[in-house]
Amino acid sequence: MEEAGAPKVEVVDLSRTDFAENVEDAFRHSKLVLAAASYDGGLFTPMHEFLHRLQIKGYSHRKVALLENGSWAPSAARVMSGMIAEMKDVELIEPVVTIRSRMKESDLPALKALAEAIVKA
Repeated sequence: MEEAGAPKVEVVDLSRTDFAENVEDAFRHSKLVLAAASYDGGLFTPMHEFLHRLQIKGYSHRKVALLENGSWAPSAARVMSGMIAEMKDVELIEPVVTIRSRMKESDLPALKALAEAIVKA
């Protein structure tokens, strides 16, 4: 993101940080990247809870990019985009990036494309 020209990048691990602060931070910025693993055919629980809290608080008028990880049947992006669709005026930044199992050299072009799209959005 920084290489693509983003002026400020913050990385947060939802499973290790305070949800109230994470929600507050989401409202502080105009763009958000949601990166989550698929879990039991759905979405990793902390991300699901985070998005639910954004819905309750009326998260709106923002741009969101999605990055998912899954081994055999990635589902995180589908669930996240469904929850975002219920929010008012939240635009998804394309492309959605899927990483299968672990990051590989072949994933880098898609990640770079996503970073550039986020900076331009």
